[in-house]
Amino acid sequence: MFENQYRINLYLKRQIMMNFFVGFLLITAIIGLWVWAHYQLNPYIDHPDAHARITGRCGDTMEISLTFDQTGRVCKTSHWTNGCAYSLTCVSAASDQAKGKTPEEILDIRADFIQKSVGGLSKDHMHCATLAEETLHAAIDNLMTSQWRKNDTCFNKCS
Repeated sequence: MFENQYRINLYLKRQIMMNFFVGFLLITAIIGLWVWAHYQLNPYIDHPDAHARITGRCGDTMEISLTFDQTGRVCKTSHWTNGCAYSLTCVSAASDQAKGKTPEEILDIRADFIQKSVGGLSKDHMHCATLAEETLHAAIDNLMTSQWRKNDTCFNKCS
C-alpha cells in the first residue's frame, strides 16, 4: 500500500516537473520568436544618414532612422518607440510614408496624414501622430545640419 502511494507521488512529482519544463521551454521559444521577428521586421540601421529620438510630453519616446540613396530618396527606414500601440502604429506609418521620398517631400508629411494612414485616431491619441511627425521632421533637420557641417553629400549607402 505504502509502496503504491510512493509511486503515485513520484509520478505526480515527475509530471509537475515535466509540465514546468515544457512551460519554460514554450515561454522561452515565444520570447525568442518575438525578438527574432522584431529585428527581422524592423532592422536597425548602423549608420543612418538621418536620425532623431524625441520624448513627448506624454512620456513616450520615438526614434526614426533614415538612409538615402544616390538620388536623394529614402531607401531604408528604421523606427522604435517605448510607447503604447498607438505610438508604435504612428511611428511605423511615419517611417513607411518616408520611403521613396526626398527630404523636402518628407517635410510635407503631417500628423493628420499619419492619422489618416493608420485609419484614424481618437483625440486622446492624436498626440502620437504629432510626436511621429515631430520625430520624422527632426531627423530631416539633423540631416540638413550634418550636411551643412560636412558640406558634402551623404547619399550613397543604399544598393
